[in-house]
Amino acid sequence: MVIFVIDLMIPSGGVLVGVTACFAFAAVVVAFRHSTNTGIWMLIATMGAAPLMMWMFLELWPKTPLGRRMTSPPDPVGDFTWSDAGKSKNSASLVGSEGVALDEMIPSGLVQIDNESYEAFSESGPIDAGKAVRVVRLDVGRLVVTIIREPQPTDAPKSLGTGLDRPISEFGLDSLDS
Repeated sequence: MVIFVIDLMIPSGGVLVGVTACFAFAAVVVAFRHSTNTGIWMLIATMGAAPLMMWMFLELWPKTPLGRRMTSPPDPVGDFTWSDAGKSKNSASLVGSEGVALDEMIPSGLVQIDNESYEAFSESGPIDAGKAVRVVRLDVGRLVVTIIREPQPTDAPKSLGTGLDRPISEFGLDSLDS
């Protein structure tokens, strides 16, 4: 029990709790070797002490000064609010806005929208600095952006650059029939 109490004060990742369990098992074994009556009473005491120690750990320890310093009360999920301190524009109104990536976003970085810089997260993969971006949504303290693709000209044939999609006459090759 002393080792279990020490584990409450020195966070060991459960190592001392495991040592406590080994010592409790060893105490029961030694008590049974002494006499059957002593072993039964030690087993009853051990089985009664285990739930008591768990109750102490879960209910009483967080109320002690050390327990209060080592644990923090959980924050309710619904209490999160987006902070607009120091920004001239409401963050919720930024959805749909376009801006420019100020630095390389792999996947997060800064974007500039209407002469204001914001922390953002790229939804579409890495984005190079200077590329145009669009805000698609808000996500826990950050803007989520995607790159704005420039449209391809519709009158020019779309080439993949491999040469496999171009007619053979464009290559200027002589006929193989000689």
